[in-house]
Amino acid sequence: MAEKKKNQRSFPWLTEKDIAHRGLFKAGTMAEENTVAAVSDAVHAGYAVEIDVRATSDDIIVVFHDDRLERMTEGSGAVAQWGFQQLKKFNVGASGQPMPSLPDVMDAVDSHQPLFIEIKSHPKMDIQKLCAGVRHSFEGYRGPVAVMSFDPRIVQWFKTYMPKYPRGLIVGRDYLLGIKSRLALGLAVHKTKPDFIACDVNLLPNTFCTKWRNKGKPVLTWTVRTKQMEEIAREHADALIFEAPAIVGEDF
Repeated sequence: MAEKKKNQRSFPWLTEKDIAHRGLFKAGTMAEENTVAAVSDAVHAGYAVEIDVRATSDDIIVVFHDDRLERMTEGSGAVAQWGFQQLKKFNVGASGQPMPSLPDVMDAVDSHQPLFIEIKSHPKMDIQKLCAGVRHSFEGYRGPVAVMSFDPRIVQWFKTYMPKYPRGLIVGRDYLLGIKSRLALGLAVHKTKPDFIACDVNLLPNTFCTKWRNKGKPVLTWTVRTKQMEEIAREHADALIFEAPAIVGEDF
């Protein structure tokens, strides 16, 4: 029993606060998604923060959701085809600012709230430089920070090389809607030993997440955007990754 307690991982802060998806953002304003302004607004409002990160062609870790530039900037092409200094030419939406680096956002959070970092990848990429870049960004940071990804290779990397940080496996439709994919999910969980699961709210409730919670392990859910979603999420998950008007109301 003593050995089991010694090896048990526990991060209570993972579920202590609701989590602002890509910051507490307002589209069409200075506080666009994944900007320093949106992150700062979430921090000041007392929420934990979720952001997305990916690598540039020169291996800088930037905070940006999409694989390509078109939706959120006046640029075009894949983020991974551009160097960081080149990307600074493009503003994110109406923010008037270029996409920030991961250290820029971590400076804005400044350990005041939990930070959840979703690491973006694609199946054919070598994840080593990507994960190492994230690790380098963590140097000197003292606040609560967790990593998560759809990609089990990334979760496995952090299990191996940065085990002190909590890690999460993101679960979407691809994992739960077929027998083979559910078997693959079980194998991924066995290999990566995540500290939490982040599940699509549209898939709740489901047997996998219910069994996970029954073991005393946390389920986060995304992306909660309505009061109806919020009610389901409160019942079947332990923390909500949300966007307005859920949590904050229509007047936000």
